[in-house]
Parts: sequence; structure tokens; C-alpha cells
Amino acid sequence: MQIFTDIRVKQPTEIDEKLEAAVRAAQRDARTKGSDGVLVIRHSFEHYSVALSPDVPFGQTYERDQAIRN
Repeated sequence: MQIFTDIRVKQPTEIDEKLEAAVRAAQRDARTKGSDGVLVIRHSFEHYSVALSPDVPFGQTYERDQAIRN
């Protein structure tokens, strides 16, 4: 797995815009390479990563929630 970008937000309103832009950029990169899909990982409510992953089929975007909940 190759981390494409790491995103940290302070306000919940920032999440959608930043994630959508990062996913679009990762999808473009994946299309150029012709392999790997896009994996969006939530580490916490303020920290996300967008990665290219061989575990995700080409042309697909998966989400993984690793946030610790109480």
C-alpha cells in the first residue's frame, strides 16, 4: 500500500472537500498506472489517509474505519 496523501482537519466541514479532492487525485494516479484501487482510511475523526492499494481492485474505492471508539 502506498499512502497517496495524509489529511488532518480541525473542523468537520473540511472533511468532505479535502477527501473528495484527494480521492480524485488518487484515482487519476491509479488510472495512469493501470493498477491498484483507492483506499480511504479514517484513523480518527480528524485524521484520514488516501492510499493506492493492491488489495483494492483497479477502478474501485474502498473505505476502512480504524478510528477508536469509546
